[in-house]
Amino acid sequence: MVKITPSLLFPVLSFSIISLFFFLIPSSSPNSLRRRRHHFSLPSSTLPANLYPPPPRIAYFIYGSVKEGPRIFRLLQASYHPRNFYLLHLDNHASKEEREWLARMVGSIGVFVEAENVFVMGRGNPVREEGSTPLALLLQAAAILLKTCTDWDWFVNLHASDYPLITQDDFLHIMSSVPRNLNFIEHTSNISSSDQQRILEVIVDPDIYLAKGRMFVGNKKRDPPTAYKIFTGSPHMILSRQLIEFSILGWDNLPRKLLLFFTNIQHPGRDYFQTLSCNSKEFFRTVVNSNLQFEELGEPQSVSLSDLDKMLLSGAAFARKFSANEHVLDAIDSRVLRRRHRSVSPGGWCVGKPGWLGGDPCEVWGDMNILRPGLGSKAFERLLLGTLKLDRCVHQSALS
Repeated sequence: MVKITPSLLFPVLSFSIISLFFFLIPSSSPNSLRRRRHHFSLPSSTLPANLYPPPPRIAYFIYGSVKEGPRIFRLLQASYHPRNFYLLHLDNHASKEEREWLARMVGSIGVFVEAENVFVMGRGNPVREEGSTPLALLLQAAAILLKTCTDWDWFVNLHASDYPLITQDDFLHIMSSVPRNLNFIEHTSNISSSDQQRILEVIVDPDIYLAKGRMFVGNKKRDPPTAYKIFTGSPHMILSRQLIEFSILGWDNLPRKLLLFFTNIQHPGRDYFQTLSCNSKEFFRTVVNSNLQFEELGEPQSVSLSDLDKMLLSGAAFARKFSANEHVLDAIDSRVLRRRHRSVSPGGWCVGKPGWLGGDPCEVWGDMNILRPGLGSKAFERLLLGTLKLDRCVHQSALS
């Protein structure tokens, strides 16, 4: 890393935060292929109206890097439901041909074309894993989904190495009964010494303003902030639309103030939404201390077939990290998702018969509001009920 002197620190910080705001402005709309507009083929369910709460809509952001287009596409098929929205991104390390391949694959699936709910970002943004560009990309994706899709309830960010452990029918069924303002964010205010050093060290990610070169690091640390308390946790979250709107539109000064601080630390995606939500009087009561995902801690951090039973018993909605072409993905497809090779995961909206005319059941579509949850919903419900009992933003009394 290149050292920067204190005399250069303020100009660099100012330029960096201004660059981040420009980075957040979508330079191009998602590249959704031209599509024929059709409607799902069958009428609505004959069940009495309003018998159950309407299923929520999820806005998924699925992202990856070079050679991860096939993994993104498989994750899309595994987590697909026509009620949801999906924004896909390959960063600038992937080639133009990889992005074009991903867009062609999206355009080759009938339900994606008919439902018009899958989008591919046409340009790969720069992403430096340890810098501030991943957070900038996340905020840009959220801004695009706010502008493009008007009626979703939660934002979920998934990496190409993630995979669902329950069907979307299971997920949407249980989330139907959850208050739509809740945010599932793993967080803690007990900052380790290594995180303390990471947070107080000043860095500048040159990719944030589209420059090349190594990451800059200051030779002095800044003092801990006194206007707010820092929280840290996992960068993988389930965020309410209201919190996303607050972070993008910022109707008070807190989001901008935190961006000014977190733009210049390493891995700010672990801290920004945790600190934003837990320091906001409007949102601190909405934070649930779990991201509803399974992640193996320690070494190795990737999961395999031997971890499958443990993953399923956890009740988590998603798991990470999976290696490419891992056999456990095939086991999840057959045992949990009932997903055939190169097909989307079937749900209540699929009304064709398996094997009918050689196709899969999702080649004939019914009412996309019909959900047929399975056993996975029971385990997910247990996990969710347990997380709702956890403490939320431990310093909440200071904000009351």
